[in-house]
Amino acid sequence: MPPPLTLLTRIINFLRPKLQSQDDPRQIKLISVGLFKLFCAGHLLTEYVGSMPGTYGPSMLPTLAAQNDVVYISKRFRYGKGVEVGDMVSFVHPCVPGAAALKRVVGMPGDFVMRDVHMEGNDTMLQVPEGHCWILGDNLTESRDSRTYGPIPLGLINGKVVAKRNFLFLFERLRNNLQRPTPAE
Repeated sequence: MPPPLTLLTRIINFLRPKLQSQDDPRQIKLISVGLFKLFCAGHLLTEYVGSMPGTYGPSMLPTLAAQNDVVYISKRFRYGKGVEVGDMVSFVHPCVPGAAALKRVVGMPGDFVMRDVHMEGNDTMLQVPEGHCWILGDNLTESRDSRTYGPIPLGLINGKVVAKRNFLFLFERLRNNLQRPTPAE
């Protein structure tokens, strides 16, 4: 799918001959209202239903390609509602204003997590504070995540990644294969 600005440019270029040939201001008004409605519907869909961004960066290898994988993010899980350990989430990057990131949730409020899982000999345990979650990239050596900037507030979560596009351009559902450990008896 082309970026929204490119799509808008295509629509305007398509309508330009029709607008120039019409002297009727009512026709121009109808087309303008229609474009405004289309824009509003697109905004509501991408903000409250779901979006399909492309991915970039090696932090989620091998689950997602380093670039050009397309994922479907369900906005039903905004603000961490219904998110569980093992889910891949999209969130507002806490260090880069305006940027979004995709990582896997490994700790929810109250859970204990290891701070530096990739470093041997450092087994510092932290408790995830209320209203926050601990996230990690699947490719630990190439990921900036909660080990770098700490737990993220659940309010920064935009949605949950529920599917990715495969090589046949069909979407395949991403399943959460992680399970919470059962308490020792």
